[in-house]
Amino acid sequence: MSLYAKYLITILLMAGSCPMLRCGALYPDKHQKQVDHLFQLIEETGDSLKKLVAVIELDSNLTEKQKARINLIRSKILVLQEMIPVPKPAMGISVDTNLNEDPLLYKAKNMIVQSKPDQGIPLIMKYLETVDNQSDSAVYARIYLAEAYRQKQEYNKGIGIIYQALRNNDISTANRAFACNRIAALYHEMPPVTGNEADSVIKYSRLCIDLSEKENLTEYLAASQNELGYYYLNQGVLDSALHLISKATENFLSINKYPQAINTYNNLAHIYYQMGRKEKSKEILLKALEMGNIENNRNAFLYIYEFLSDIYADLGDYKSALEYAGISHSLLYQFYNDRIQRQINEMSARFDLQEKEARIREEEHRSNTYRLQKNYLILVAVILSALIMILIFLFRFKSRAYNKLVAQNLKSVKLEKKFEQCLIHLSESDIRHKTFSEDQNSDLALRLAKFLAEEKPYLWSDITLDEFSKKLNTNRTYLSNLINERYNMSFYDLIFEYRIRTAIEYLNDPQHKRLSIEGIGELTGFKSSSTFFKKFKSVVGMTPNQFRERAMKS
Repeated sequence: MSLYAKYLITILLMAGSCPMLRCGALYPDKHQKQVDHLFQLIEETGDSLKKLVAVIELDSNLTEKQKARINLIRSKILVLQEMIPVPKPAMGISVDTNLNEDPLLYKAKNMIVQSKPDQGIPLIMKYLETVDNQSDSAVYARIYLAEAYRQKQEYNKGIGIIYQALRNNDISTANRAFACNRIAALYHEMPPVTGNEADSVIKYSRLCIDLSEKENLTEYLAASQNELGYYYLNQGVLDSALHLISKATENFLSINKYPQAINTYNNLAHIYYQMGRKEKSKEILLKALEMGNIENNRNAFLYIYEFLSDIYADLGDYKSALEYAGISHSLLYQFYNDRIQRQINEMSARFDLQEKEARIREEEHRSNTYRLQKNYLILVAVILSALIMILIFLFRFKSRAYNKLVAQNLKSVKLEKKFEQCLIHLSESDIRHKTFSEDQNSDLALRLAKFLAEEKPYLWSDITLDEFSKKLNTNRTYLSNLINERYNMSFYDLIFEYRIRTAIEYLNDPQHKRLSIEGIGELTGFKSSSTFFKKFKSVVGMTPNQFRERAMKS
């Protein structure tokens, strides 16, 4: 290998990433040969470094700190290899290793397990569109959807999804246990974990443990033992935490779930650390590192090295603490840098796609502009014509309705005038004779009608119920009740109605043509024009001006 290539690879290993290499879309086509050659050099160097690391690891005399440094190198080799473009699988060959599971769901799960909820959620949504909403596989997918929202810290949304899944009567026992485990985790992470939230963590963890023990669901049993144990650890109940997490570790190891066992070992180390047994805590962490490789457990190794740094600092070994802290920070840098580069790649790909789509849309827009403009003009002309016709029809309909309303009101007033003339000519003996066989209310009602027709008291601007009572030789309450029963309105509503009838007469009378609308309102007993206009429109259905205009024409 050339000195230039070795120098380049050294820089890449020190930096931990290379944005320009990761984003192949940034290279122009004319440099493609150089880029391909560079990728070939990276691949060869990565293979050589892996062989060298494998040879070194055969040495049984390696110290724990040397193993940690080797793990850091392996992590950087992983970053280096991720720069190399992965060729697309051949057509007809499934990339899914689980033949019993839908490839789309399998891919979505992997995204969520790798803490990539934003990539996993759309895949699950797409999968749910293809399956029966009540099926067990749909429930299983929704539980992973809730887990994705837990990672996004949208706890209430995740809890709602789990509750919806648990309401499904056909849910399998395995899915019920899985749902209980995840809802306990959601409640555990939702701050603050007190009161109902704390009760829910315990309740659903216990439900999952009971179901898993009954149905021999070892993975869910271990997961809930770990979740509940971690809750007790945070609450300071160390004996219960130690018992549960120890059981969880045994169960995970029994089914070869080593990544999960590494996590439980980390929790056990925290328990012993809080108990003051720091050497035991360190021993467990070092044992956890032997259970897996850094390529598949980068995040777990990061936290273990960070915790080891704290333990060595407490034990007074500051040199080791500094070394482990440096390794932890390097892994953390790689983690965040890797996330940033993934986002850059995604944004670049999205930008290219949007640019192509924009170009296609622009071409389609140009080809369709003339046709669309023509259609728009025709449509606008049709709409305007229709609107004009509708307006003309509505105007004529409204005009006819108003004319009919005017005629009905005038006819009603004419009939009422005839009735009033009859009342005026009634004598006292006539009233007594007409109401002789009836009750006292009928007598008073007839006297009231005669009083209104004869003296027109409603035209007095300051008329009151007390004055009416005196004129009719009765009391206020009795008269008010009579008006409510006979006319189905209050005293003042009755006065307003009589005033409106008189106003209708004036508005229809050519002799009062020179009187203004306000003047007619004043003549009929209204104190203000606004009250006159409001009451007239509410009774007649149009304004005084509209009524006069149509009445005069008719």
